[in-house]
Amino acid sequence: AAARAMAAHLVASGGHGLCSPHIDAEGTLWAASQQTGEVLRLVQDGDALVLAAAFTAGAAPVALAMHADGATYACDLAHKSVLTVSPQGQTLDFVREYEQHPFLGPTALAFDGRRNLYFCDAGAPGETGLHNTRGSVFMVSAEGQLLLPVALETLAYPSALALAPPASGARPSADPADGEAASILYVAEMATNRVLRYVRRPVDVFMGTVFHQFSGGAGPRALACDSAGNLFVAHFDFATPGLEQEGRISKLSPRGELVGEFRVPAPEITGLALKGSTLYVTEGSGNALYALEV
Repeated sequence: AAARAMAAHLVASGGHGLCSPHIDAEGTLWAASQQTGEVLRLVQDGDALVLAAAFTAGAAPVALAMHADGATYACDLAHKSVLTVSPQGQTLDFVREYEQHPFLGPTALAFDGRRNLYFCDAGAPGETGLHNTRGSVFMVSAEGQLLLPVALETLAYPSALALAPPASGARPSADPADGEAASILYVAEMATNRVLRYVRRPVDVFMGTVFHQFSGGAGPRALACDSAGNLFVAHFDFATPGLEQEGRISKLSPRGELVGEFRVPAPEITGLALKGSTLYVTEGSGNALYALEV
């Protein structure tokens, strides 16, 4: 598929190590400032939009998700745990180990429609990869708060995840005791430059396959899924001083076919978030938030 003409525009700049844009239930955009520990909110300031510090979430937040109860969940690489921040600002460890084995450092998280929490555990960049395939993906069930492995210490830097909407082709579970549609989870495995697809069927059993294999760059760094089941994949690459480089975002159909590509002005893409047909993109080298129509 040919790349579309670059239509991304700069929305705002802010933070240090800007990453993980997230749209809450009210449509507000939030993002993490990894190097300062702040959570930023996109707000109107006169005629401009700005990323304003709202609260702190740990020491090095790299991923955010807002729960329906108002709490913020954050992956904190410094504490190597998933944290919760209450609406009153109280920060607590939510989960930091599996069967008494500490996490390497959670790197991405998302809730499904039933409020189950999925998260990746990859550690700091370089801690897992082709040389050390010990990255994992876990699920915390909304009912009973059970911690279940989706993939346990088998992945080469799982950097992002996204959940497909039920309307994108999920069928009823084969398990009659499981009264929900099969959950489809996409995981970006950065070091192998591919996206994996896990189907939860029957309940608490995850079947994994390769959804799409890419080439070039440093690998997929962020994912977002639209209401039709199309998957947007952000490709990370390192910015080189003095060299003009664009960032690349691929669009995959629910069948895993490449159906489009988009460009942003810089290559260190650190997060994606969809709001209707607008795709928001965070870029780390310039601490910039871009938007483009997809």
